[in-house]
Amino acid sequence: MTHDLTNLLLLLAALIVLLALSELLRRRFHGTEEFSRKFVHMFTGVLVAVSPFFLKSRWPIIAVALIFAAFDYYSVRRGWLKGMHGLHRRTYGTVYYPISFVILALLFWESHPLILITAMLLLAISDAAAALVGENLSAPRIYHIGPDKKSVEGSTAMFLTSLAIVAVVLLLSGRPAMEVLWFSALAAFFATVCEALSYQGSDNLTVPLGAALVLHYLLTHSQTDAAIFTLGVAMAAAVALLSFRLKFLSASGSAATFILGTIVFGIGRWPYTLPILTFFILSSLLSKMGKKRKQKLAGMIEKGGARDAWQVIANGGPGGLIVILAYIWPHPVWFLLYAASLAAATADTWGTEIGTLSRTDPRSIVTFKPVPAGTSGGISLIGTLGSALGSLILAGVSWLVTPQNSPAVVGLREFIIIFAAGVAASLIDSLLGATLQAKFRCPVCSKVTEKSHHCLGKKTEFVEGIAWMNNDRVNMAAAAFAIILVYFSSIWLV
Repeated sequence: MTHDLTNLLLLLAALIVLLALSELLRRRFHGTEEFSRKFVHMFTGVLVAVSPFFLKSRWPIIAVALIFAAFDYYSVRRGWLKGMHGLHRRTYGTVYYPISFVILALLFWESHPLILITAMLLLAISDAAAALVGENLSAPRIYHIGPDKKSVEGSTAMFLTSLAIVAVVLLLSGRPAMEVLWFSALAAFFATVCEALSYQGSDNLTVPLGAALVLHYLLTHSQTDAAIFTLGVAMAAAVALLSFRLKFLSASGSAATFILGTIVFGIGRWPYTLPILTFFILSSLLSKMGKKRKQKLAGMIEKGGARDAWQVIANGGPGGLIVILAYIWPHPVWFLLYAASLAAATADTWGTEIGTLSRTDPRSIVTFKPVPAGTSGGISLIGTLGSALGSLILAGVSWLVTPQNSPAVVGLREFIIIFAAGVAASLIDSLLGATLQAKFRCPVCSKVTEKSHHCLGKKTEFVEGIAWMNNDRVNMAAAAFAIILVYFSSIWLV
């Protein structure tokens, strides 16, 4: 214990020296704030990555990491330590950084320390290399997948350094050369896509955790399982690219779909894959129906056309998270909750897509008075029937593909629960849309809309609801309602 305490104090002293040095560099050499931020990023990551070598217990450093996360959050909000956080934009990367370490330490410190070390090295070196290369070239080739701009050169640096780091660690652990190249390429590519899609420093969370998930699966399963996982990755890439070409998804939506597909197809296998493919394919085709009528509503609804990353996360994110939880803590109930989340997403999407085809105005779910088509919280008979049909189909597919060797068999009772939860979630979605979802008024045309910008890109005025409660968050809340409903139903009906 004394040995651990001494080493922990030395680690803390080194981190404090790094912070002080970064501030000194920033103040002494004006214009090098990005370099000083990455200086802290890289060396802190390397120090923390090797902590399992000189600390026996994980709990003291986990406590310190949590304290750093709280302090970093407060310092970002207050504008402190700009040499560490950066000057030009608000980013919570320094908050996500220690949170990533805490999660990795909880999961891998004792069972797979090399995965923890590798993931933190990717965060420390590869992520920093991507930023430094992209931001220091005179004419980088810029592209946009997420809200933050990225460069082809930066992403290439991210992939190559990630490939090298994972390969070195795996070679030192005694893995065969061909397996090293195979596993390293998959982990590096997944980490690179996570970094490309990042926003306000979220790559400090998604890159290490995503790479750790991929490596853990590959290193703890047979080569046959690894081959099936690789097939899932290829399938996810094919779905993402084809959907982008068909304009079902935007560039960010395609990247998010690849990440989600890798998790569901690679880890969840067919029982989890078929329900989400059913939702995605049928809903995408349905979105192309009545295109002219839907274009008239483009000024009312927040988003339309190709789905972006936030829409993919809102609809499929809860299901993807459930697949990860089912992988970490296997339990029969996870598949039921997964089906419930997709039943909710399907019911809501189908209700909206089919409801817009109605020739009569919808009615408010709160007052039952007619409201203009496209109004949040508006429901119609045809839209409600569409929600029921979507939930019915999703529950049916889940019934058919239930893992046969699992006690989580979707029988008639579970089928009814999932179907009912999907329909109920779509009504909750409408209720939240009518009461809590943010609504804005255009200063040019005076129309009430879900959009923060309207005519000629003019910023709209907030009029009611909760400012941060947009359509994507409403969808996620409805999915959470379905999950909770099915969970408690499965307990009460045992």
